[in-house]
Amino acid sequence: MATLEGGEALKVLVIETDEGFRRQIAHRLRLDECTVIEVCEETAALGTLRKKDVDVVLLGLHGFRTTALALLREIKQLRPTSEVILMNVSDELALSMEAMKLGAFDDLWAPIDMETLVARVKEAHKRRKLREGRERSL
Repeated sequence: MATLEGGEALKVLVIETDEGFRRQIAHRLRLDECTVIEVCEETAALGTLRKKDVDVVLLGLHGFRTTALALLREIKQLRPTSEVILMNVSDELALSMEAMKLGAFDDLWAPIDMETLVARVKEAHKRRKLREGRERSL
């Protein structure tokens, strides 16, 4: 079960242009009792992040090749404590490496194993909570 302290569900934003894949990811995360918001384009993603705090962002790089890094920068600017996990294909290695330099938590390569994805989402959430705890203690 992916719940936070106080029983609140872990919140995940899935940004993916492939509708079938996006729905598959969302379904799997919901089985783990995550709250999932699905979007397929940049404007909706940024609008969501302006209104809602999320714990983890899953960003499908394939559909955003030319704007992926700019989108990642905006995500980190709007929600600096949200962890971003990239979902990538093998021909985008340079893009993935650059995104990691900009603060992405991790990257997953297609084909993506759903159990691995869920485990990485949980690890990203733990990292976020640890970092928030350190910032509060300063």
